Parts: sequence; C-alpha cells; structure tokens
Amino acid sequence: MGKRLPIITAFLMLVSIAALLSWHSWLHMNRVYKPVKVGVSAGPHFEIMSLIKTIVAKDGIDLQIVVFTDYSKLNESLYLGSTSINSFQHQPYLDRVLSDHNYDVTPIAKTVLFPMGIYSKKINTLNTLPAGSKVAIPQDLFNGSRGLLLLEKAGLIVCRKTTGYLRTLDDIVENPQNLSFIQVDAMQINSMIDSVDLALINANYVAKIGLIPTRDALVLEDIHSPYINLLAARTKDIHNDDLQKIVKAYHSQEVKDFVQERFQGTMVAAW
Repeated sequence: MGKRLPIITAFLMLVSIAALLSWHSWLHMNRVYKPVKVGVSAGPHFEIMSLIKTIVAKDGIDLQIVVFTDYSKLNESLYLGSTSINSFQHQPYLDRVLSDHNYDVTPIAKTVLFPMGIYSKKINTLNTLPAGSKVAIPQDLFNGSRGLLLLEKAGLIVCRKTTGYLRTLDDIVENPQNLSFIQVDAMQINSMIDSVDLALINANYVAKIGLIPTRDALVLEDIHSPYINLLAARTKDIHNDDLQKIVKAYHSQEVKDFVQERFQGTMVAAW
C-alpha cells in the first residue's frame, strides 16, 4: 500500500489538473460578454471603433456599434440611454449642443483630429504672402471659426478675445496684410485653391485634390486644437469600468498605428 500511495496521489493530481483545465475551457467557451452600445458617425469613426471592438472583446466587452446617419441624434441617444458612449464630435460642437439641450453628457477622452490646414498653390511659405491676398475660408460657424483661429495662430490676423472658440470675420481687429476673405461652403473650397492665394481646407476634403495635410499644409492644426474629437458619456457613467476599458483600448499603440497607416495624415491621433 505504501508504494501505491504516490501513484494514487499523482493520479489524483492529474485528474484535478484536467478538471481545472476543462473548467477554464468551459468558462472561455461560455463567457458572458457585457454589451456596451457605442454611437458613431459613418466613416473613420466607425472604422476605428470596429478595431476597438476586437480589442475590448478580450476584456469580456461586447461592443455594439450603432452608426448614425444623422449625427445630430447622437447626443440625444446617449442622454436617453440608448447608447452608453459616443464618438464623433469635438468640444465646440458639444458645447453648442449642451447650450441648446439639457443633456447631462461629458467628454471622457480625446481621440483624433482631422486637422484643418492653410494651403496654397501660389506660395511655398507665408513669408512670401503678398499684401491684399485672397483667402478662401469656410462660411459655416464652426469651420469658419477654425479657419480664423488657424490664421491667428499663423500670425496673419488678430481677433478680439471672446468666450469659447467661435469667431466671425467681424471679430478680426488686426489684419496687417489687408487680406480679403471669401466665404465658401467648406466642401467647395478645395475647388478654389487655384484661384485664391490661401485656402483653409478641412482634412477630409484635401485628399480629393491629391494633398496630404501633414505634408502639404503651410500651417496645420496641432493636438492643442480645441477641435479634437472626443469620446463622450453620460456624466454619471464617466468612471464606469467598461467605458474606461474602451478608453484604454482607444489610446493603445495598436489604434495609433492603425490611424497613421489607414488615414495617411488626413487624421492624426490626439492623445
């Protein structure tokens, strides 16, 4: 009996190990994934979130992506609880929505920037910009404000200090080179680049004329821009563990590499 005891002990240990491995295998196969709904606009935000879906699945999160064709509904959906997080907007847009609606929504992380740039087919540097030059700038309030902020960053104009990020041409208080502004639909400015001296163009439109923001812009928005896109959630949920795992996944090197390789400078990681 004394000689058989070690054999029996070893056998029982093997049975225990096999049972433990079988249990872990069962848990993996029958893992209960927590559903989390994220609202996104179509296009790049959907593509990035599709990658994040695969990353957070390792943490037991079933990220369900809801694509909105009408982005004005995204914050309402979040506020009503139809989604738990969204990815599509920058802070000035969210500020405007919150001023119009009583949504208890808060940004929880920075994501990416579609950088607006100053472009020209007539000069290679702003040092050679002639006085009285024509400048095409978006006519809508948000993109027009971005353009004026960028021109101010470049040292071409000075605007009066106002609360928030919104500017209009009436806010220009110094225009030393007597620039002449042409307000155009943001989608049409790229078609005017040959007829003006400077064009303020959004990143998603420059590709249509063969330009790359990080290569061809004379001046480009950087990651200090207020127009960086955000992840937003209901204020009561900002410390939710699952949402924080989504933020961590978004801020991973894997996502940063994807953004760089997939979008080739028309979008940059801003975290």
